Amino acid sequence: MARGRRKKVSTDSLDTKIEQQKEVLEKAKAKYEAEKETLAELIQLRNEMRKEEIMEAVIKSEHSYAEILAFIKGEVSEE
Repeated sequence: MARGRRKKVSTDSLDTKIEQQKEVLEKAKAKYEAEKETLAELIQLRNEMRKEEIMEAVIKSEHSYAEILAFIKGEVSEE
């Protein structure tokens, strides 16, 4: 099989392309880190809201702390 000839590329042009690609990669990495941080903040906010909802439900409940804890642990007796 005959080999195709490669177009001659200078090392200078390759160095330029390498530097450009490094810049592209750094921008992508910065965007990824920003998106990752946003996701972590949203998850933390959701978890805090859930905790507040649970606490409000416990406070409004007519059941004792022991009864609520037993229910959560699955230790509720069927009456």
